[in-house]
Amino acid sequence: MVATWKEPLNTVIDILKDNWTRANSDNIKPDILDIADEGPERGKRLDLQRSDYILCYETALNEEVPDLFYNFVTTRVNITVDMRTARGRSRLRKLENEMRRVIHTQRKGDGVNFDRMILKTRTDLSDRTKKLYRHTFQVEVVILAEAIP
Repeated sequence: MVATWKEPLNTVIDILKDNWTRANSDNIKPDILDIADEGPERGKRLDLQRSDYILCYETALNEEVPDLFYNFVTTRVNITVDMRTARGRSRLRKLENEMRRVIHTQRKGDGVNFDRMILKTRTDLSDRTKKLYRHTFQVEVVILAEAIP
């Protein structure tokens, strides 16, 4: 059996890229990257003077087996969305608001790749001494009644 759907990480990245509205974030669209697709040390060495960045990576995958039907599972995939800028807290806030808007407008799913997307947590990892403004978010992608191969 060949999978015909996209991985949850690629789905989240594509949703952010396709639905980002530049007007809501100082007419800037950040570089949205899968950290696993970048070269060695690329996730640590970003030129924040050139662009703002959103790095995405999968952090956990959980499967829940229902009590009645053992042919299906509910899959929950946690994606970390790591947002970085050097242009101040106000820019970070605009990036956050736009990312939240995109996640909430697309949260219902498409019925093929996922069924629900939930914005769960936010962590502030800013370092004001280095002028690095950074938030990480946990986005949960839920796939209901996924058939077990």
